[in-house]
Amino acid sequence: MVLRIIAVGIFFLTAAAVALESDAPPDPQTPAVQIIVERMLQAQRQNTARVRAFSVKRGYLLRDKQDQEKAHIVARITHVPPDDRQYQVESGSGGFGEKVLRDVLSKDAERPSATQRVELSPSNYDFQFLGEAELEGRRCYLLRLNPRREEKDLLRGQVWIDAETYNVRRIEGSPVKAPSWWIRDLHVFMSFAEIDGMWLRTFTHAVANVRFKGRYVMESRDLEYRFDVQTASRPRRNPAILAGSAVDP
Repeated sequence: MVLRIIAVGIFFLTAAAVALESDAPPDPQTPAVQIIVERMLQAQRQNTARVRAFSVKRGYLLRDKQDQEKAHIVARITHVPPDDRQYQVESGSGGFGEKVLRDVLSKDAERPSATQRVELSPSNYDFQFLGEAELEGRRCYLLRLNPRREEKDLLRGQVWIDAETYNVRRIEGSPVKAPSWWIRDLHVFMSFAEIDGMWLRTFTHAVANVRFKGRYVMESRDLEYRFDVQTASRPRRNPAILAGSAVDP
């Protein structure tokens, strides 16, 4: 029961390092926050238009407060634009913990239209400019995420936006409202990267304190991609992804 509540609490987000807030005024060359957000939304629309059929092999791992593995699964998720996602579990273990990860997987495979209420947009968030930060060698704009509604599906945290491409590179934060009585101090980290011309989420790390049980960690990591799902072409591996980078539409 507790582990299933973890799944509900940690991975209601489908749809990432901590930087200090700066009181210094923005550089005169820095666009206003409204312009940054508009360009981010434009980049999101362009990325959506570039998404084509592909499949990703993704690994899921659940660890307890002793950092011991409780469960894991490996699944193949297939994306066919505009709104079709299917998945197949290739391997798994962990008893009830595996069922928890299967719940997480089913959320990851939801249709994109099901995630509109949590997307980064002015309808869901007020954005506050915090400053600039370097992330993996890229200059980024750091914005505070202030949810417009008291909903467990929205994060209070920060987003790193590439200063050149305006792609979201990282999101980090906690839900504005606890997802359940059992879950405390839930914190989510997601990172994003370019995969064969598409901008995707490739890594998620979530930590939660569960009442009477302690700390649990769940991670999902992209392992392998196929770009011709009709003919099942040879998988293309990305060493950066395997080393810990991250992405997903």
